[in-house]
Amino acid sequence: MATEFKLTDKEEKRVKAFLEEHSHKGMNKGAIGGHIDYIFTPNSLFRGLSIKCNICKEEKNITDYSVW
Repeated sequence: MATEFKLTDKEEKRVKAFLEEHSHKGMNKGAIGGHIDYIFTPNSLFRGLSIKCNICKEEKNITDYSVW
């Protein structure tokens, strides 16, 4: 059984903003830009979502709690 994680519209906007802030222009980010991690944390209510930049190590919780 596959688990599927979908982003809400609010979360998608937060991801886009984070990606813009962490574009790190001029830096080597790998062949496919793999410097960003998405961290899904399932729980009994829904799931939490964080995003992390592996260059500057900043991590941000972008969970849309309005859908819980």
